[in-house]
Amino acid sequence: MACMRSLRRNALRAGAAAAAVGAAAASYMVFEAQWPRCRQTELTVPGLPAPWRGLTILHLSDVHAGHFPTNDRSLEKVVEWAAPLQPDLVVLTGDIIGDPRLSARCLEPLGRLQPPLGMFAVPGNHEYGLGKSPLAKARDVSGLWSQAGATLLSDRCVALPPREGVPLVLCGADYLTGGFGLLDSSPGDGFSVLLIHQPPPADSPLAELFPLAFAGHTHGGQLRLPSTGGLLPVMNDEGEYLSGVYAWGQGRLVVSRGVGTSFVPFRLLTRPEATLWRLV
Repeated sequence: MACMRSLRRNALRAGAAAAAVGAAAASYMVFEAQWPRCRQTELTVPGLPAPWRGLTILHLSDVHAGHFPTNDRSLEKVVEWAAPLQPDLVVLTGDIIGDPRLSARCLEPLGRLQPPLGMFAVPGNHEYGLGKSPLAKARDVSGLWSQAGATLLSDRCVALPPREGVPLVLCGADYLTGGFGLLDSSPGDGFSVLLIHQPPPADSPLAELFPLAFAGHTHGGQLRLPSTGGLLPVMNDEGEYLSGVYAWGQGRLVVSRGVGTSFVPFRLLTRPEATLWRLV
């Protein structure tokens, strides 16, 4: 009997220790989900026209507004950091807004940015209600973009005011077409920049049209575990580009880890991020 009691005590201690470790891990992952890495850095872009050198672009992605309070807090911290820096341009590469009733906390901070060249967005899969998350469902969010001060580019382009006679053309890809709707129309003269939610592959025909592209969607894996080969993303079914700057065709592809989370309000060794790029 004494032996049985000892075994039960040991089992209870082990269970309590495991529960404490699990609770600590969950607490840290919730903390990391609202601990954005905010940085300013240069982005070398082949073929960038001289008049556009020095352009600053704030790249935000995957806010998932209204999914979890951690997402809203992460965005608030990003805006507090970015607004005083006065970026020339803000680009939002999809999965930004969701349920109209819950997105107000996202719209108000974004509206404080007011970049002089504008804020431009493309839709992601969650704007269409497509995703693995149980919170994903079809919603009409078309009226929310203007409330955020953003212009939605869905397989269309807009030319920014030229500098020294050289325009910069922003083109946005619709998530459902993967940007192939842009292949039927020329982006026009000037230097062309692509906004797209899911990173296009290296052999995409879009790479021939755009020397610079911004994307999101991957969350950088959102959860990464140490392994013998380095940090291994738990969710790594999003193609060849996970996060960072990649050679893409003759130009560059920038993939953001995003501001928010999807499915669960956790991040592990993959902090949310916002980057203010200075083109050189």
